[in-house]
Amino acid sequence: MERTILHLAIDSFPIQAERLRCPKLERRPLALVPAGSQRPRVILISREAREAGITEGTPLVHARRLCGDLVALPLDRDFYGGIGESIFERLAPFAPVVEPGGTSGRFFLDLTGVARTHPETRDRAVRAGRDVEASFHLHPTLGVAANKLVSRVAAQVVAPDGDLLEVSTGSEASFLAPLSVGVLPAARAAAVADRLDLLNVRLVREVQALSLAHLAGAFGGEGALLWSQARGVDPTPVRAPETGPRVSAAETLGRETNDERALTAHVARLSCELWAGLRARREGARGLSLAVEYADAAESSARRTFVEPLRGRVAITDAAIALLTRAVKRRVRLRRLRLSAWGVTAAAEQLHFWEELPSRASSLESVIDRARTRFGAEALVPATWMLHGLTLRASSRP
Repeated sequence: MERTILHLAIDSFPIQAERLRCPKLERRPLALVPAGSQRPRVILISREAREAGITEGTPLVHARRLCGDLVALPLDRDFYGGIGESIFERLAPFAPVVEPGGTSGRFFLDLTGVARTHPETRDRAVRAGRDVEASFHLHPTLGVAANKLVSRVAAQVVAPDGDLLEVSTGSEASFLAPLSVGVLPAARAAAVADRLDLLNVRLVREVQALSLAHLAGAFGGEGALLWSQARGVDPTPVRAPETGPRVSAAETLGRETNDERALTAHVARLSCELWAGLRARREGARGLSLAVEYADAAESSARRTFVEPLRGRVAITDAAIALLTRAVKRRVRLRRLRLSAWGVTAAAEQLHFWEELPSRASSLESVIDRARTRFGAEALVPATWMLHGLTLRASSRP
C-alpha cells in the first residue's frame, strides 16, 4: 500500500503563538531572544523585523538600532509546548497515527489507508488545516506526499501564505530538483554544508547529478544519506508520542561552557541522579536521550536504545557520556543539559533456594547509597566533581 503522509506546519510558530497571546503584537516587528542572557542574540524574527534588515543571530543591541520600534520577548518554551499539545489533540481524530511537533509547530499525520482516493486524502488534509486555523487562529501550511521528507519540504515551499501542496508518488525527485540543497536534512550538518559550499553545490539537482560513489568519497557515511534524500527517499515512519513512564534529570549550568571535562562531569552527575531515581523504583531504562541547549538557545540531542535495560550507575554513566559526544555538534558554549530515560521497565526478580552473593559492583553501589542516605547526598562525590564544584542533588522524579 502506498504511504500517504500529511505534514502540517505552522510557519514561525513561536511568533504566531506570542501574537495569539497578545493581539497587540500583530503586524509589529517582533524578535524572540533567549531568556536570562547578558548579550542576547535574536533567535527568531517576524516578517516585519526581517524587512527592517534584521536576521537570525543579530545581537539584540544592533537589532534595536536597525528597527527602533522592535519588540523583543524572551522565549517561552513551556507556553509554545502547551499550545503544541492542544493542537496535537485536535489533530488526533484525523489520522490513526499523529507525530507531535512540540514547540516547533510541525506535525506529521499518517493517512495511509484512511482514504481510498487522492481527492478524499486532500479533503481530509484540508479539513485538518481548517480545524487548526479555526480553533487556534494559527495559519498552517500543508504538504502531502509519500514520505515525511517530501511532505515536510512541500509544506515549507508554500509557507507562509500558501495552503496545501501535494506531491504525487513518483515525482519526488523532480519536485526536489530545483530547490536549494538546504532543504535536505543531511545537507544541514555543519561539516556537510561546508563541503557542499566548497564544491559549489547549491541545488538539489546538482546533488542528483553525482553518483553514489562520488558522494560517499566526498562525504563518507553521509554521502549515502544525501544520495537517497536528494531523490526523495525517506522510509522513516510516523511515530506516535511515547506514553510509557519516563525519568529525567536536567540542569541549567551556572556558567555557560564548552569545556569537555566540565560537561562530562555535569553529565556524570545527571547520570547519578537518574540512576538514583530508577534505583528507588527498582526500574531500568531501555533507552537514554540527552538534549543540550546552546548559549544562543539552539538545541540538539542524541538518543540510543538498548537490548537489555540499563540498571547500574556505571552503565548509565558510560552510556550518557557517549551520548554527549553525539549530542554536541557545535563549538558554542552550552547552557542546559537534560538526560532522560525512556521505555522504563520494572526489574524482574528471580526466586532462589539459596541466597546468591551480590556482585562487587552491586555491593559497592549499595554501600555508597546507604552512606549518602545517612550522611547526605553530598557526602560522597567523585574527585572530578569536586574540581567543578558539583554535588549530588535530590533524586529525579518522572
